[in-house]
Amino acid sequence: MLTKTDAIVLKSMKFRDTSKIVTFYTRKYGKIKGVAKGARVMKSKFGAALEPMTQVGIVLYRKEHRDLQLLSQCDIVKPYKNIHSDMERMSVAMSVLERINQLTHEEEENMLLYNLLIEIMDELDRATKNHINLLYAFELRYAALFGFSPALDSCGSCGKSTEDFNDERSVVFQLFKGAVMCPTCAESITAQPYERFAVDNVERFIQKLTLTGGNLKISAPTPRILQRLLASNIGGTTSLEFSLPIRNEIDVTLRLYLRYHFEGLKPLKSFEIFQKILN
Repeated sequence: MLTKTDAIVLKSMKFRDTSKIVTFYTRKYGKIKGVAKGARVMKSKFGAALEPMTQVGIVLYRKEHRDLQLLSQCDIVKPYKNIHSDMERMSVAMSVLERINQLTHEEEENMLLYNLLIEIMDELDRATKNHINLLYAFELRYAALFGFSPALDSCGSCGKSTEDFNDERSVVFQLFKGAVMCPTCAESITAQPYERFAVDNVERFIQKLTLTGGNLKISAPTPRILQRLLASNIGGTTSLEFSLPIRNEIDVTLRLYLRYHFEGLKPLKSFEIFQKILN
C-alpha cells in the first residue's frame, strides 16, 4: 500500500552498494525503517533529505509485518539549519533521537510523542542558549507520556512544597516511586549520596544505589529545577539557569530514573560529545 506521512529522520546507514536504510519516527506509524534505493548515487532523487535531524514528508510502499519498507519519496519539510551548523545543538538533537530510537518499538503510533519530538526540535533550532535543558525537558515528558511522571512539586511524605525546601540541606529522590522526600523526612531514610564520578560511570553508581533500594540523596534545588523543566512550556525551559554542578546532578538523576523505569536504556553516545564540550 502506498502511504504518506510526516517524519523525523532518526538514523541513516549504508545498505549494499548504492542504497541506505533509514530509520524514521513518523506521525502515522511511530518508528519505521525504510530502504532508500539508489540514495548514495550521484544526483539521487533523495538528496539531503535522508540526513538525521531533518523533518521530512515520506512516501512508502508499506506492507504490515515487514521489517523494511520501501521508500519511494522523501522531501524536506524543515532542514533545521541551526541545529546542523552548531555542535552543541547537534549533540542535544542527536541525544533526543537516540532516546527515541532506544525506547520505542517499531510501528507503534504515538501522536503525542511525535508532537513532543517536533516541538523539541523546533525550539532547539530557535533557542540561543541552554540547549541542554531541552534534552532534560524531553526525558521528563517522555517518562510522563508512559505513566512514569515523577512527583517533584512536594514531599511524598509530609506534602511540603519543594519551593520551601532549605537549600543548605539535602533531599532524597526515591527512584522507584518517583517521589521526593523533604530534608526533614529524608533524615530517616537510608540513601546513597550523589557523587560527581557518577556523571561518567552510571553503571558503577547503580551498584551503590541498589544497597539503598534506589534512594538517591541530592541537593535541595535539584527537584525544583526538574519540576520547572517538566511543567514549563518547552520554549520557557531554555530560560532556566543553573550551575554546572547542578546540571551534572540533574543529568545523573534523570539517567538513573529512566534506567529504573525503562528497559534497554543505554548510555547516550551523542551526549558524551556534549559532556566534553561543557566540562
